[in-house]
Amino acid sequence: MPYHTVAENGFNGTILARAMDFTPVASGSIFDKRQREEDPDTGALFCKNAPCPDDSCCGPAGICGYGPDFCGAGFTSNCNATAMCGIYADPESDGICGMNLFCSWGGWCGTSTVHCIEANEFTPCQQGFGSCEIIRPTTCGENSGTTGGRTIGYYLASNVRDRVCNRIAPDQIATDIYTHLYYSFASVDPNTFHIKPWDDADIPSMKEFTALKSSALQTWIAVGGYTFSDPGPTHTTWSDLCASAQARAAFIQSTKEFMLKYGFQGVDLDWEYPVAEERGGKRADTANFVFLLKEMREAYGTEFGISLTLAPDYWYLRWFDAKAMEPYVDYFGFMAYDLHGFWDADVETLGSIVRGQADVREIYNNTLPLYYAGLDPSKINFGLAWYGRGYTLSRPSKPGKCTNSAGVLSLTEIKNLIKEKNIEPRLNSESMMKELVWDAKTRRSALPSAQRFLRIENSTGS
Repeated sequence: MPYHTVAENGFNGTILARAMDFTPVASGSIFDKRQREEDPDTGALFCKNAPCPDDSCCGPAGICGYGPDFCGAGFTSNCNATAMCGIYADPESDGICGMNLFCSWGGWCGTSTVHCIEANEFTPCQQGFGSCEIIRPTTCGENSGTTGGRTIGYYLASNVRDRVCNRIAPDQIATDIYTHLYYSFASVDPNTFHIKPWDDADIPSMKEFTALKSSALQTWIAVGGYTFSDPGPTHTTWSDLCASAQARAAFIQSTKEFMLKYGFQGVDLDWEYPVAEERGGKRADTANFVFLLKEMREAYGTEFGISLTLAPDYWYLRWFDAKAMEPYVDYFGFMAYDLHGFWDADVETLGSIVRGQADVREIYNNTLPLYYAGLDPSKINFGLAWYGRGYTLSRPSKPGKCTNSAGVLSLTEIKNLIKEKNIEPRLNSESMMKELVWDAKTRRSALPSAQRFLRIENSTGS
């Protein structure tokens, strides 16, 4: 039986964080919320009564898999399915796991032992499509002091434009706790590829913002953001501007002029996400993004800093050639927040279950690819959310008075809520998150314990 598939989780499944003594936690396993049947002896996935839970082909014997034995004559569903990696991956790809992860026999990229060393004789790691060696982070100890190198704060410009109350002007920022401040976000013209203010109303606050810089504090401009790649005029702008040398040159020159005009000292690229079609991406984005960064560094030298945001989930992270980018960037920002929220209710593999937005066990799982890619930990900043996400258990929690966004409260709103409701925060020792429960509602946040985790992980920034 050389072609049967094992019952395995993809990268988002349970991964044992043994080095950190964490309890295993599932992170959106491809099998969650779907009917799952498997052979108790071989672990093969059955599809006799339902389509394959991993969206693979359901073969003539009612067993899931890829290739001619499963997707050929006699198949019953998903006949055009291609594997995530390996010999039966999409023909347009090279079949190699992004970030150098394992490619399991079943065609899934991952970091857990089931993908490689614990596979049985019929299901070895596929050689040539990624690593087949277990890699784990180096650790430094809680009191190592490694997180003291950088502290970067993102200043959301829309807070001045759109908030009902508790607006924070640039001159109200407590700058003494930061080494860098990022003004977020600037936009890009989808036709000329020139950087521009997101809103003309931002121009006065940008000048106030860069006036904060000092010998101890740098002020940078962040470009893009999640909504920039939403359906609309700029849906494909990142992909389009990276696709040609002419478009890249226009962006690079205009960004330099923008930074000189307003006094910024660096630029942070927040592309969410390359290659992903639903986010306006194309397959060529992976290589083209590297070209952009290389040409930016050649143009800027050491005059301006460059950083970029890495996706928190491997489904998107796999399309970043982070190791090739590393020589051209000062820092990577890793989004260790918003891992979950009310939007999970619309995701079949997750469902309407309350999960913390920054569970440190999931953060550990999600950062493993960074080590497989061989990135320098000293170049990685972990993003920490200064806000909480909440639920009423039937829907997102009510909007805060100032942020006016369902399911979110700012740190100030949380502090006011604690005082108003006389709530005692409680620490979840497994997820390293603090929880508030009031009127049968739950809100979770993660800051102090997450910083402890970063010290252990040898990261130098947050």
